[in-house]
Amino acid sequence: MNDYLSNNVKKEVDKIKIPEDKLDQTIEIGIKRGKKNQRSLGKKVFYFSSAAILFFGLLIGSAFVSPAMAKVVSKIPYLGQIFESKNDIVKVISEELRAKGYNSTGAGVSFPEKVIYITIQGSEKYFDTVKGDVENIAKDILQSKNYDAYSIKVTRYKERKIEVDEKEEKQSIEFAREYDIFYPAITKELKKRDYNVLSLSLNYNPKTIEIEIPNTETRIDEMKKVVNQILKANNIDSIPLKIKKIDMKKREQDIRWREILDVVSEDLLGKKDYKVRMVGYSVHPEPEIQAFITLPSSDESAKDFAQQLEKVIDDFLKSEQMKSSIKNDPYHITIYSKDDKIIN
Repeated sequence: MNDYLSNNVKKEVDKIKIPEDKLDQTIEIGIKRGKKNQRSLGKKVFYFSSAAILFFGLLIGSAFVSPAMAKVVSKIPYLGQIFESKNDIVKVISEELRAKGYNSTGAGVSFPEKVIYITIQGSEKYFDTVKGDVENIAKDILQSKNYDAYSIKVTRYKERKIEVDEKEEKQSIEFAREYDIFYPAITKELKKRDYNVLSLSLNYNPKTIEIEIPNTETRIDEMKKVVNQILKANNIDSIPLKIKKIDMKKREQDIRWREILDVVSEDLLGKKDYKVRMVGYSVHPEPEIQAFITLPSSDESAKDFAQQLEKVIDDFLKSEQMKSSIKNDPYHITIYSKDDKIIN
């Protein structure tokens, strides 16, 4: 997936769900992999395709708003309070449960439903004993932050027999073997030749090697030749090579805007009064904040609400606290209704 979110994010946002059975299966696979393989990959990363990556942001408001937004604005905390709390709510709950000694295998959250799933490992008797306490701890944490938009679901971890296709397993093992061979060899050689390599990855399907470099690097043909020589020397069949040039200024901008929204993401998602189901961002071609509200475009108050929400966002981005992060970036604010129509 590209480094910068495309306009397709707004089309995909409502499709993101985490079914309970898939969540359990993911946790189970993670546990098994953790027990089976304790080695660290260091900087090695396997990249697999995904539908979308979405980032969320909290929007801070101005006192000059319409009655439709008055209740929302009155509940927005001071900027200082927000900047002191950067941990996402799922992480806070997970850490608290571990600190109290509960056998929690993990937690996750489903959007836009905003259901926090907590999975407990142990016997049925143990689960029945601690379920209520675990749920109360999670609810207390939410209440302490005035987050009333989430619901909690505590389930018992049940190990499932996962059928693995022998052919796929063999291909996966071979995939990892090849990566372990060529990754250190290629990175060492490219570094020796003073190439500025930002990342090196092996994509599984279709099988390709992808190298990210700054868009100022011009020695593309030479780099490809080096990679192919290393593959041949290690008896690895030729693998298609993709060289991806990165605009370093745009990457730096992307990081800043990701942090801007990440710092203040939880309040907007955690409180019902904000009427926001999701918020996305993009920096391509220019920074844009995309707020997705729960009001349909047919609602009489939707347009007014959206216009005031835009002002709330704009006031926040222009605040003194945000100047060093925003810099002089021009940006856009787009508000989408429940039926994904632009209404501001």
